[in-house]
Amino acid sequence: MKIAILGFGKEGESAYRYYNTTDNVITIHDNDSQKQLPGDAQSVVGDDAFADLDSYGYDLLVRSPGLRIDSTNISTPATTPTAEFMKACPAEIIGVTGTKGKGTTATLIERILIESGRRTHLLGNIGAPALDELPNIEPSDVVVYEMSSFQLYDIQSSPHVAVCLLVTEDHLDWHADLAEYQTAKGNIFKYQTNSDIAVYYNQNPISKSLSELSPASTRYAYGDDGDVFVRDGKIIAFGNSIIDIEAVKLPGVHNLQNICAAICAVWPYTQNISAIKKVIETFAGLSYHIEHVLDKAGVSYFNDSFSTNPLSAIAAIQSFDQPIVLFLGGFDKQANFDSLADTLKTRKIRKIITYDKTGSRIHDLLVSKGINNVEYIAGDDFKAIIGAGVKSAIRGDIVLFSPACASWGMFSDYKSRGQIFNDIITSI
Repeated sequence: MKIAILGFGKEGESAYRYYNTTDNVITIHDNDSQKQLPGDAQSVVGDDAFADLDSYGYDLLVRSPGLRIDSTNISTPATTPTAEFMKACPAEIIGVTGTKGKGTTATLIERILIESGRRTHLLGNIGAPALDELPNIEPSDVVVYEMSSFQLYDIQSSPHVAVCLLVTEDHLDWHADLAEYQTAKGNIFKYQTNSDIAVYYNQNPISKSLSELSPASTRYAYGDDGDVFVRDGKIIAFGNSIIDIEAVKLPGVHNLQNICAAICAVWPYTQNISAIKKVIETFAGLSYHIEHVLDKAGVSYFNDSFSTNPLSAIAAIQSFDQPIVLFLGGFDKQANFDSLADTLKTRKIRKIITYDKTGSRIHDLLVSKGINNVEYIAGDDFKAIIGAGVKSAIRGDIVLFSPACASWGMFSDYKSRGQIFNDIITSI
């Protein structure tokens, strides 16, 4: 077969390894003409790398998740690494999507299953590239797959257990509109069968309505009046008291929701309450997810670089009762910051520093809403930006880096941004 790999990032590299056999002729398309490619690979690179794809006579196009192509104008058959994995995977898949909390929930699911004795593979945005892991998966294993809207956008199959967390607004720089974003999320349910399982957040109307796309006969809801919920200071699951919320290691009310979702997802595989409780008591969270960096001179520093949308920042802010020094800014994904501004008006805010592409827009919005302890810092001197906020903190404060925006431009990704923040904080 003549196969084109479209986009050569992490998933594209994995797809190249998967399809690069003696039976196939592979060509890599990427718009970065400086991209490091395998020495023996054919390639089309540069600004027009994705133009007129039908003209090459390929048998198959393999789209990397972050790349958007207009499939309505392309007649060549197309797939994605996610679609190919789901077709070839011999084990049952638990898929997790939502706007906020996918990585944390997927990791909780994986750790509970491992603690209960199940062989598990964590894949998707948070884990290994799925196609790389495929040879290691046995039919009796369980795959936990964190699924973004990019991966679900053109999928035509759904996981055995589909989990949809809170869905709000995100990635409007990629999706045509909010409706398309929500439709992509809904694909996690759309192709299920009667024997599958749908898990949804019943306090989020979008999650609940998307779950109705599923024909699954088994449906678990989490949240008030659901199958798993928080009440009277305890997490209750299917009639069982699991744990006092005071013993939960993860910070924030939003993480109680993630825990409830994870319990729903693992329930078909394990009802080992001691295993579930042990994970909840010990799992402190992922790096750069409201991560505690250090305490110094009575000030606590937290790194939430994974915060790439306003909802994430709201959740982080609401995790603390102390006065906060907050950093907001980054790449502009055309997000609406009104809800974030409204949340800030109800919290103890010592100082807000805004920066980068969205910084000016966020600053002006906050000032228009009567929030005046905000400063916009132009330029890309990240150490100076962080330093401006740190010097405002006093004993008892929280310094919170939860930028509510993507990292692109100043940084390669949220991990790079998070590591640089940590380096600056530890050196100040």
